[in-house]
Amino acid sequence: MNRFALFFLGTLALAGCSSSQSQSTSQSPGTDAVLHEVGGLIQMCSGETGKGPKKAADLAKYQNGYPLGFQAVQSGEVVVVWGAKIGGEGEAASGPAHVIAYEKKTPTEGGWVLFQNATTKQMSAGDFASAPKAQ
Repeated sequence: MNRFALFFLGTLALAGCSSSQSQSTSQSPGTDAVLHEVGGLIQMCSGETGKGPKKAADLAKYQNGYPLGFQAVQSGEVVVVWGAKIGGEGEAASGPAHVIAYEKKTPTEGGWVLFQNATTKQMSAGDFASAPKAQ
C-alpha cells in the first residue's frame, strides 16, 4: 500500500473517531472524508493508468478501498472533473491547487472542494466560480 493510500485511510480513521461528536452540526461531518476518498480513487486510477478517470466506471475497480467516495461519485453527490488526475506518491502535495472534485451543491450554495494537490477546503459559490478547475 502506498503512502498516499495510507494517508487517506488514516484520515478516514480520524474522521470516524470525531464524527459522533460533531453530528449535531448543520454541515455533513463526513463530506471532507468522502472527498479524500474520492481523491484516493482518482489517485489509484491515475497511478495505474497514467491518466485521469473518464467516468465513474473507471473508478469501480478501487471501490473496495474507498466505498464512501465511490458511492458519492456514483450517486452524483460528488462531481468529478473527468480526465484530470492527482499526482502520485510524493507528487500530490506539489500538484496544482485546481478543483478536481466537489460537492454537487458547491456551484450554487458553496461546499467542500477537493484540489489536485489532495487538499480540501470549504468554498462559497462565488469563490468556487472563480477557482481554477483541473483539466
